[in-house]
Amino acid sequence: MVMSGVADTRLLLALEFPPDEVSRARVKTLLQRELARRLLAPSVVLAEFIKHAGSRIGRDSAEVTIARLKEDGMRVVPLGEREAMLAGGLLLAHHEAPMADALIASFVKSGRGQYVISDDPHFRVMGIESKWF
Repeated sequence: MVMSGVADTRLLLALEFPPDEVSRARVKTLLQRELARRLLAPSVVLAEFIKHAGSRIGRDSAEVTIARLKEDGMRVVPLGEREAMLAGGLLLAHHEAPMADALIASFVKSGRGQYVISDDPHFRVMGIESKWF
């Protein structure tokens, strides 16, 4: 069975606001591959994306981006008790890690995903495999 990647908010932001055309193409290629593998997006990623992207392109446009990704196969997964407990353990061991990063990482810790798709160093510090374009 092919394990899914877990989207970090940075993936969605890089798709919406790539720094250059080469990065835009790389993010799209990465995203297509991950969508084919049944990309997971923890619900907290949606909240962060709407906060950050919505301040630049408006809430409606941010929600359209999420809807399009869902149509393309991104699976939004809710945070449950198991993920909350795992995230709490990560935060206890890694005080510097942001809450959202620990919640996202918990999906890898729980075995629901294989790695986080991000360039955020907090994931590696927490012992979570990450990939980036």
